[in-house]
Amino acid sequence: MVNEHRSTSRILDILEMLASATNGYTLTEIARQIDAPKSSIFPILHTMLERHYVSLDSNSGRYSIGVSTFAVGSTYMNSKSLLSHLNAGMNELVDVCNETCSMGVLDGSNVLYVSKIDSPQSLRLVTRVGKRIPANCTALGKALLSRRSYDELKEIFPEKMSACTKYSITNLDKLYSEIEKVELNGFAYENQEFAEQILCIAVPISRNGNIVAAISVSIPSFRYDEKKLEIVKSELKKLKLRAELILRNYNGEVSI
Repeated sequence: MVNEHRSTSRILDILEMLASATNGYTLTEIARQIDAPKSSIFPILHTMLERHYVSLDSNSGRYSIGVSTFAVGSTYMNSKSLLSHLNAGMNELVDVCNETCSMGVLDGSNVLYVSKIDSPQSLRLVTRVGKRIPANCTALGKALLSRRSYDELKEIFPEKMSACTKYSITNLDKLYSEIEKVELNGFAYENQEFAEQILCIAVPISRNGNIVAAISVSIPSFRYDEKKLEIVKSELKKLKLRAELILRNYNGEVSI
């Protein structure tokens, strides 16, 4: 693998940090988070400030995304459809993990699959774009529901929940307990609840504080181990950041 250019990597690390920040970061916070000395970061920030890729609040000393970054991002977003940008990231994830990656949105009490990149391996989860699956049976569904209150869950599932396998969660209290864990650790898990011998990990994708989609990786149980889990989680975190950055710069209504 080609070694990354250190200064360029730091510029991109700074942009990715600031893109996901609500109130910006100070020089000290930036240096600590990307593990670099302030003396190295300051001239980079100074140049980015001069060219308006970052802005600086002189009162708080906090840096935020600048207008030049927004202009570049807006131009890029206008060149392709939103879904094609997200699919590109999903393809890259599959290249690394060799497992199927899916994207879904909430449609009532179901997950609607809107995109899917198949694993190159012959044994894999078989689903299709346009398919609807009970949200309580999937990691995607748990991720999509992860900020819902107990009362909201009761409205979404007013009747008995559907089951896909003997492992499916059909109890509201248990489902609520599962989605609370997503808020705590950032990941939703599925253990043979949609298809036997298939495990799945998902992350929610947010825009302006609202969950608009979720992305998952499905793994046959015989290929699942701790090493695979850590690789998948790492790649999902990267894709989540990328997707939310794309959505942040997207000017139109989100209709994935």
